[in-house]
Amino acid sequence: MNCKGLICPVCGSPLSVAENGRGFRCGGVKMHNFDISRSGHVNFAGGGYDPNSGDPVDMVRARIAFLEEGWFEPLARCIGETVGALGGLCVDAGCGNGYYTEWAAERAETVYAFDLSKYAVEYGAKKAKREGKSCLYAVSSVYGLPLASGCADTVLSVFAPVAEEEFCRVLKDGGRLIIAAAAPDHLRELKAQLYESVTENTERGDLPKTMKLIEKNRVSYTRTLHSGAIAALYGMTPYSRRTSREAAERLLGLEGLEITFSFDIYVYGKKEQV
Repeated sequence: MNCKGLICPVCGSPLSVAENGRGFRCGGVKMHNFDISRSGHVNFAGGGYDPNSGDPVDMVRARIAFLEEGWFEPLARCIGETVGALGGLCVDAGCGNGYYTEWAAERAETVYAFDLSKYAVEYGAKKAKREGKSCLYAVSSVYGLPLASGCADTVLSVFAPVAEEEFCRVLKDGGRLIIAAAAPDHLRELKAQLYESVTENTERGDLPKTMKLIEKNRVSYTRTLHSGAIAALYGMTPYSRRTSREAAERLLGLEGLEITFSFDIYVYGKKEQV
């Protein structure tokens, strides 16, 4: 079990694998312990953690159902190739159920995946354990990662909050931050079923301000979704919390719908090291 770069979220001391191999122990005075659960994940969020933090279980289930059918595979493949160009230690910050983590694990030497949703982390850990993939899944905020400064070769932020200061801290000199976000026309047909007027997605407001943009790529394609995939896609998006019952029924009553998937992938580096 690899624990390179992991630090205690309580005292900041380096973590090592416990003697029984079932958890981690820090080298601090109080020797804090963190057990590995039956599912294979660790809770690094601390004693004040609210188990209802992060995405709720219904949204996680919808995301699993949708992603496991491969609808976002072109995006995942592009992310995996970008990670593979750097190798080393990849940190998936805001990993969700681990769909993109798996693609990163095919290319990186070590992958740590963090998310506040215990439901999502449990699923990712169970799947990795079942398939024999060496990914460490842990419950943790992306704003306080249990990682030593300058340990990561890449940080992934796929549809997750961009904690720029924290990501800069954990990245090595020459490391890269990879961000995936919705492009202007992403899901425009789905939105047309839900709203009278459809507006394009704007560029996300939390993109790095102190880092240098090295490259930006767009992945765009269309797919015709069946009714089950439409329901899963709707359930995993914020739209499911914002639309009227009538609009939802109209969308979910469709037998099929061609939808545009469009993503922008940003690659950033520390400005002084680029």
